[in-house]
Amino acid sequence: MLSGLIVWGGAGLALDSWLGTEFFVLIGTILGLGVAIYIVVMKYAPPVPPAGRGAGRTTSGGRRSQPGTQKGQR
Repeated sequence: MLSGLIVWGGAGLALDSWLGTEFFVLIGTILGLGVAIYIVVMKYAPPVPPAGRGAGRTTSGGRRSQPGTQKGQR
């Protein structure tokens, strides 16, 4: 996360010195922080289950599998 702040804040600082303004550092720092947080969330977020899957157990052919038996039953 620190590298995002440094890179985008540095880009904003370079733009500020080149254009003679004073607000690109703030924009670059906020943008860098936002991108860094987004990357961390996407890396460590739990995987999203694929869409279109039912809640029941199915075989690879798509048919429902036989229910598991309880102890003592056949």
